[in-house]
Amino acid sequence: MRLLASTDFALRVLLHLGAEPARQQSTEALAAGIGVPRNHVHKIVQDLAEAGLVRTRRGAQGGVLLAVAPSEIRLGAVVRRLEAGQALVECFRADGGACCMAPGCRLRGHLGAARDAFLATLDAVTLADCLGAAQ
Repeated sequence: MRLLASTDFALRVLLHLGAEPARQQSTEALAAGIGVPRNHVHKIVQDLAEAGLVRTRRGAQGGVLLAVAPSEIRLGAVVRRLEAGQALVECFRADGGACCMAPGCRLRGHLGAARDAFLATLDAVTLADCLGAAQ
């Protein structure tokens, strides 16, 4: 499985914010902290705000901070939301894609089960679980 770069960046933003959940940070500081261009971080912050995971404030005293406790943020839910509409393989596309193996292909079910297991594993992990000391 491979996540979109934007999902990877969003997880990094959440981890960075989660390290100091009460501290408001600018998008510039977040971008520098996670090594991603500011424009990417700005778009990611918008997506996370729409999801209700972060709060934003404009202006000179503005910035971004978590809107939800790290223990309440399930990584599976974050990945599902940010990866919505991304087909793992061609036949998973909403329009059915252009699979030359359909309708007799039996791989699709196994790939679907693998995707579901991947997300179920992430459902068991909170942002708080990722913030402790490295093990």
